[in-house]
Amino acid sequence: MFGNDSEIPEAPRGSGFETADGFRTRTETEYNIDVHADYAFRLAGRRRITAVLDIFNLFDLDRVIAYDNRTELGSGGFLRRCAMTQRGRRLQRWLIVSALAASSGAMLGRAQVQPAPPFDKSGEITVPEMAGISETDLSGGGFSGTGPPPRVSTNVRVNDAQRFFPDGLIGRSETSIVASRNAQGLVAGWNDADGFCALGTDCTVTQLGLTGFAFSADGGKSWTDGGAPPLFDDIFTFGDPWLDRGGADKDTIYLSSIGSDLGTGQFGMSIHRGRFSGPGQFAWEDVRFVTPGVTSGPGGGDFLDKEAIAAAKDGSGIVIMSLTNFLDLAARNQCPEASAIGFGQIEVFRSTDGGDTYQGPTVVGPDLTDFAADANCNVGVGQQSSAPAFGPNGEVYVVWERGPRFDLTDISGEAEIVIATSLDGGATFGPPVVVDQINHMRGAPPVAYNRNRTNNHPRIAVASNGSQQGRVYVTYSSMVVPVSGVPESIPCPPAVPADRPCVAQNLTSSQAVLSYSDDQGATWSAPVPLAPSVPAEGVKRIWPTVSVGPGGIVEVVYYESLEAGLTPDPTDIECNQTLQGNVRRAGEAISLVDTYWVRSGDGGATFNTPVRVSEVSTNWCQVVSNIIPNMGDYIFSTSIGNRVLPVWADGRDGVPDTFYARGLGAGKSGN
Repeated sequence: MFGNDSEIPEAPRGSGFETADGFRTRTETEYNIDVHADYAFRLAGRRRITAVLDIFNLFDLDRVIAYDNRTELGSGGFLRRCAMTQRGRRLQRWLIVSALAASSGAMLGRAQVQPAPPFDKSGEITVPEMAGISETDLSGGGFSGTGPPPRVSTNVRVNDAQRFFPDGLIGRSETSIVASRNAQGLVAGWNDADGFCALGTDCTVTQLGLTGFAFSADGGKSWTDGGAPPLFDDIFTFGDPWLDRGGADKDTIYLSSIGSDLGTGQFGMSIHRGRFSGPGQFAWEDVRFVTPGVTSGPGGGDFLDKEAIAAAKDGSGIVIMSLTNFLDLAARNQCPEASAIGFGQIEVFRSTDGGDTYQGPTVVGPDLTDFAADANCNVGVGQQSSAPAFGPNGEVYVVWERGPRFDLTDISGEAEIVIATSLDGGATFGPPVVVDQINHMRGAPPVAYNRNRTNNHPRIAVASNGSQQGRVYVTYSSMVVPVSGVPESIPCPPAVPADRPCVAQNLTSSQAVLSYSDDQGATWSAPVPLAPSVPAEGVKRIWPTVSVGPGGIVEVVYYESLEAGLTPDPTDIECNQTLQGNVRRAGEAISLVDTYWVRSGDGGATFNTPVRVSEVSTNWCQVVSNIIPNMGDYIFSTSIGNRVLPVWADGRDGVPDTFYARGLGAGKSGN
């Protein structure tokens, strides 16, 4: 089925160049680009559904594509007959009903995990070996060595080795991480393709959840892959993992995900709680489930998406979960269109008892459907990708992306990063404040990304001590010029089979930046670039994730994708991705991706030269994945004790794995 059903070779753990504390001394770079596959995803555009759900085979896709300017929707292709258990039949019924309901009205940026189709090898392109390309050619940061910090430990693969169908499915991306108070206990989360095996694919494994996790009891030197969290109360996780630590004991681990109650078929958000209970021991203890305000209606009911969780570290037991609610406008009698869905409302749920119960929602970013501009509610401003954080004095902040604007014929290239502030522990919030005006990257994702759009995904952290105590930091990316959110249709290149439409690669560069506020989010600094200036085309810095360490040291980790051809021949098609809707994005550029780390000791005013975290560059055009999106939607890092701890999706071995490293800053020890 995949051309190779053997186990993926285990990622290298080192090559004898490590010091006793596990930190790299080598500067060698390996490039493994020997695997190629096409992917698929659905193209946005407004259409009625015209096909019948194929619920029988994941890989023979008689695809159901619901087109909408705002999103790509779920295909029925993966709705194979579930394993004939009571739980499987309930889940199958829910999937069919929800897919049918969603097909008549789409939503902005529904970013839940989706299965990729079979690996279409037609028009396969052979990418040349990258012999002779040096680190200097590839990055502005380079590896750290045995000299003074900042330097990076050896990369460690977090998840177990993956297996091809029928022994499993491929993809471990969209990462999160949290550390226990003593920094020895770590938990990582990711979107896990093996969860599709529980949705009816005849795999030899059955993992009951699309959210995967692993834990480490030795500070990240070794990891135990735990599969999916337990199926407490029939709650099945659907990805978008987010982790934090808090609670009355200040050491409870919280994992939020999109979830579904298999008993009722209701879609919502799950919050698992767990603890490290002894040497080498971690366990999830229970789950809570949050549902939307409207659970059924002409548009299928409200749909909750892209949640994020933060827990207070002061022992108060306050937990905040922010999310996007795509409102069923028809059910609310706000729109005559029977399938009308909103453009995204940012909501907050709150617990004051350590996560035993949750109250809400509190609306911090009301839906921005423009009812006056279009009677059928197809015009509005999208909102997505929220993230919460606590301040040192009970403040709660929620940041998100507001925009772009969706008109009947176009999607604007501009958006805003906005923030709402609470001064009473998240009980109430003030109106949104603009952090910055940005150029949206929706229409210009990395060329190897197997969606035709992505969001800017702002992140937030607050200094809890140090000379900048209370300073709020927000990181995000912006294109160097505005780019329409609608992909450009082009004739397929001569070397590409003309069996499907083609869209252009957009090589417009993006820069990752940080802004900060010293007045509880009322006003904001000018954006500070995290790395040197980018050219007009060819460099995309995306998904910067910020954390603040002891003394107020600001740490930011981000992806950098170099988008250019490897050969001098401009007619070489070096990346040939099949996107949703059976559309190709093919061209001469590849996405050569590395993970970078920068730090600031002056409150975000300046940053050191970027340090490369990933030991191996990934050409994502050559990475096999059963998940859409192949790279995920975000990466993650946290600061604790004397180090920064990033996790990211890495394709060095031809599949998306979750990798981890430790970063030591100047003046820090190697513990």
